[in-house]
Amino acid sequence: MPGDKSTAFELEMPAKAKYVGLARLMVGSIARRMHFSEENIDDLKIAVSEMCTNAIVHTGNGKEVKAPILIRFLAGDKHLTIEVRDEGPGFDTGLVLDRERTDLLGKGFGIPLIRSLVDVFECDSHPHSGTTVSVTKFLDGDNVET
Repeated sequence: MPGDKSTAFELEMPAKAKYVGLARLMVGSIARRMHFSEENIDDLKIAVSEMCTNAIVHTGNGKEVKAPILIRFLAGDKHLTIEVRDEGPGFDTGLVLDRERTDLLGKGFGIPLIRSLVDVFECDSHPHSGTTVSVTKFLDGDNVET
């Protein structure tokens, strides 16, 4: 955020589902320290779980030797931004992010769920070059982006 002094924390974890709980614990601890409400902490934990799960699925879920997933937490004065970066095959964001979802129980439910839980959602991905998903949640509903 412009003019904002943020503190960064990073977690590098193997691309394996058994480590998602660690990311959830870290975001919960940071958000609680920032005085987010318990409801917003739960939202952030779900969003991080979905972001990490997507990264793990698209990097092989530990079935092959894959680069680790990098999770970066940026704690600002009135917001928390989380970036999840993987080195998977990437995808065409126009084909995935903008489509309407009619089958909410099928594949592709994670991104709409993440979007519903955070204030800002961004995704940068290109075929064969990995993906970075970034979300921001504002403290006490202070959305300076409006």
